[in-house]
Amino acid sequence: MTISFDQFVDEAMEILNINLRGYKIKRVQRRTDSLMRRYNIEDYGQCLELLKKDQDFRNAYLDHFTINTSEFYRNPQSFQYLEEKIIPVLFSQNKVVNIWSAPCSNGAEPYTLAIMLTELGYTKSQYRILASDIDAGILEDAGKAIYNENAVTNVPPALLGKYFEEIEGLSTKYKLSSEIIKKVTFEEKDLINDPYEKGWDLILSRNFFIYLTTEIKEMLTYKFVEALRPGGFLFLGNTEFIFSPEKFGLQKLHSSFYKKI
Repeated sequence: MTISFDQFVDEAMEILNINLRGYKIKRVQRRTDSLMRRYNIEDYGQCLELLKKDQDFRNAYLDHFTINTSEFYRNPQSFQYLEEKIIPVLFSQNKVVNIWSAPCSNGAEPYTLAIMLTELGYTKSQYRILASDIDAGILEDAGKAIYNENAVTNVPPALLGKYFEEIEGLSTKYKLSSEIIKKVTFEEKDLINDPYEKGWDLILSRNFFIYLTTEIKEMLTYKFVEALRPGGFLFLGNTEFIFSPEKFGLQKLHSSFYKKI
């Protein structure tokens, strides 16, 4: 059965229960086409049939489609600003600081937060870190917390030795310590369609907006702002910007950082 890509998207959204049209459609098609080449799938009709009938292929499609690349201390200067300017404010104002990483990908970002807070002397009773992603497979990987060398490039050597165990093999891997793993809670969530919990002090949504349409990006900005408590902070990726942040009730503080007015 030969169908157009538009038809494929409409039916795939029903099968997968995610809003593919919320993402830049050219990227959706590129990712779909590359997966079809990998599996020697001839057309979108055949791809759709596999999505309907084969759970393993559905998982492979979601894993290939979603954004599953991340690393510890990505953009170190931004994390330095977070540590020096944002974290002290949060802990001076709240008995318990609520932090949400969305989407969290392979867990490197929320685990970076856990390492940072541990090094600063804060205990688990003083904060909560929730990490959300739509991809169940990547959440399983995040729970295992085993990373390749590229993921830990920006980790300071002293912290790498303190919180990671080196695993020798065909390629060097690094296993994060259980002390840090237990400080992060993971959940499966569709950020476009699912409701958000409210009352967050800090939301990290880094390098996600760049994949979204303008309309969905604006909708999610409103959802994130509504989920923040007054005075809470939104931390985006270094190449992401919110134009006219005051329209959303935000004040830009620094590259990548916005405060809810």
